[in-house]
Amino acid sequence: MITVKEKIRLIESCFGKSKLSADNKNAIVFCPICKSQGKDKFKLAIGIDKGMYHCWVCESKGKNIGRLALKFSIQKKTATELYSYFKTDEEDEQVRIEEKKNIELPEDFRLIATDRSHAGKIARNYLKNRGFAEKDIYTFRVGISEKYEFKNRIIFPSFDKDQNLNYYTARTHNPDQKRRYQNAKVSRKDVIFREFDIDFSKELVLTEGVFDLLNCPDNATCILGSWIDKSYAIFKKIVVNNTPVILCFDEDAKDKTQKIAKMLHEYCVPVKITEHTGKDFGDMSKEEVNYWLKEAKPFNNVDRISYLIKTIQSGSVY
Repeated sequence: MITVKEKIRLIESCFGKSKLSADNKNAIVFCPICKSQGKDKFKLAIGIDKGMYHCWVCESKGKNIGRLALKFSIQKKTATELYSYFKTDEEDEQVRIEEKKNIELPEDFRLIATDRSHAGKIARNYLKNRGFAEKDIYTFRVGISEKYEFKNRIIFPSFDKDQNLNYYTARTHNPDQKRRYQNAKVSRKDVIFREFDIDFSKELVLTEGVFDLLNCPDNATCILGSWIDKSYAIFKKIVVNNTPVILCFDEDAKDKTQKIAKMLHEYCVPVKITEHTGKDFGDMSKEEVNYWLKEAKPFNNVDRISYLIKTIQSGSVY
């Protein structure tokens, strides 16, 4: 439990010196919005208990002073700590809603499949060199943009069950570009990539990244990383629908694969695990992918114990 003294320290670290109200319930600071006009510069009152704030000059108000700190303070680490302390489940949900509203493709987004520009030709050639057929370029609805942040990138959009954009990832095709991926600024926990294209009543193939999906069956998606748990939207959807899954993560994610399989198994979800070696799914041909999917083994506690025995010396037991 954070003390009043610690709360005031965080507030002053973000907003400068404060004054306590007569009843000691509010810390009053300089308002970064209106600059606290007038002789008395301290006009932004912050409730020490719940973090609600109100400026008596410009009437700015809110439920979490941390959000104001994140916007105006240069002490981002402290501001994040302040926000995290005062945030509520209701605010978390509101943040998710706002994030989803802010997801947009660039105005000049155009499908590579129908684009005949020089940039479109470069992107198409890159995809074909990565194994994409013309059908795949249509299936994944990949596109390009001339906007600065998307320059030399191939954009993979994702749509939710209602066909609303819920995510995008943009992969550079320029080897000199240091940052390989530019992603939508939304929590991966709330995203089911390609949800509109998934049938949760059928067996679902799960991979790590977009390029791993290339030679997978149609009913497949990626988790945009190597980890999911009970807090992730896709985990919840799989459990609710009791969707059989095949986990096809990279070879270096074996520990995580076992942990995810164990969690799904606890909810009686049928789980299989591929035992591929040497190549990730994104580097395999369609024939190789089909082979490993066919050879995937059902997860059970006996296999888990066997895996634990093999890894016990590495200290990775869970």
